[in-house]
Amino acid sequence: MDKEVLKRQLKAPDGQWIAASEWEVRDIFQKLTADGEVRLTRPYFWAKGCGGTFPADVPLGIDEGRVSPGAREVLCRLGMVQNFRQAADDARRIGNVPVGRNRLRELVEAEGAAITRARNSGEIRAVWISADAKVQDKATGGVTTRVYAGVDGVMVPTVTQAEKSKRRKNHGIRRQRRSAAGIGNAKPLPPSRPGADEGFKEMKIGLFYDQEKKHRHAFVTESNSEAFGLLLKAHGDQVAFEKADESISLTDGAKWIAGQICRVLLLIKVMLLDFYHLSEHIHAAAKCCLGETPEAKEWAASRLKDIKELGVTPVLAAIDALTRNIRAPTKRESLRSLRAYLVARLELLDYPMALARGIDIGSGPTEAACKTLTLRLKQSGMKWDRDHAASMMNLTALYDSGQAQDYWSQAA
Repeated sequence: MDKEVLKRQLKAPDGQWIAASEWEVRDIFQKLTADGEVRLTRPYFWAKGCGGTFPADVPLGIDEGRVSPGAREVLCRLGMVQNFRQAADDARRIGNVPVGRNRLRELVEAEGAAITRARNSGEIRAVWISADAKVQDKATGGVTTRVYAGVDGVMVPTVTQAEKSKRRKNHGIRRQRRSAAGIGNAKPLPPSRPGADEGFKEMKIGLFYDQEKKHRHAFVTESNSEAFGLLLKAHGDQVAFEKADESISLTDGAKWIAGQICRVLLLIKVMLLDFYHLSEHIHAAAKCCLGETPEAKEWAASRLKDIKELGVTPVLAAIDALTRNIRAPTKRESLRSLRAYLVARLELLDYPMALARGIDIGSGPTEAACKTLTLRLKQSGMKWDRDHAASMMNLTALYDSGQAQDYWSQAA
């Protein structure tokens, strides 16, 4: 690039052209790309009082991160499925992308955080909306749109404050030994980050999907239920959840979940309790009262059949009838708890209506998402900071939601 081109591209703050005589070629730039490390020498233009710049950086696509979008995606794809040490080895051996374990970890976690921000803000749009979620309506025979909302919490292993303090102390001892040996330390320790108060913390997962399970849109947060509710609303708007002819929540019935759904999804049409969770409670009460006997299995099966075909009223009557024949306090308490569980969720138990309209009563996709999004986090020996755990889960959710191509094309 010659001086005249540089003159045309640069202006001083007062609007005057910067003197072209004060430029020089300097700086060897190293860029990590999907094809390996690239070394570039390019012109630097400077003027007193105005600072300097590399005019070639913008047309060449050079950014301050010094890692190309292609390399970042390669490293993310490796880091989201295996530990960072093995990912760095594979990046060098297979992908010709030279990077150390710690540098790879920093890049992947930073990219996960950037992905989380882009998805939560709507900068990366959902690849489908409720208008795409068409289904044949069993009741009318026509075509309708139907979208499900699933919500759950899942525990992931976290680094406690005690573990962080011990680790930092050991780092300090090793650095002192290096200094005493005259080796020195390349750089100071990074600022300390607070650890968790427990070894496992809950991540909150939201999932929107269609009847055929071909369209999914998932997100994750480590924040509290109120913050999750705001994200549930934001991601619901992205897929136009409340504009569906049938907007349905299908969850395990936890109070915080029901509370946030009712607070932010005001136009929801149907709310259902996951049938598997209901089944667990009924079988547990039958086992407590009747033991591991054919009679217990038959009693539980009859209650589940009743609630699917006739609704909750005959189930409550059967619980009351069994309670009258039970004397042991623990058994009576199990039946009391089961009855209270059902009564507290009466509005979520209209299974006859759901089955008649072809609506799912099991939250299999949400349970599957909980497993898929935590596979990387629960590998042997893994422990995480909460925000890093959420970033890694949102990185996986980017691909599960079909948004990866849009994100990386914009990153380029």
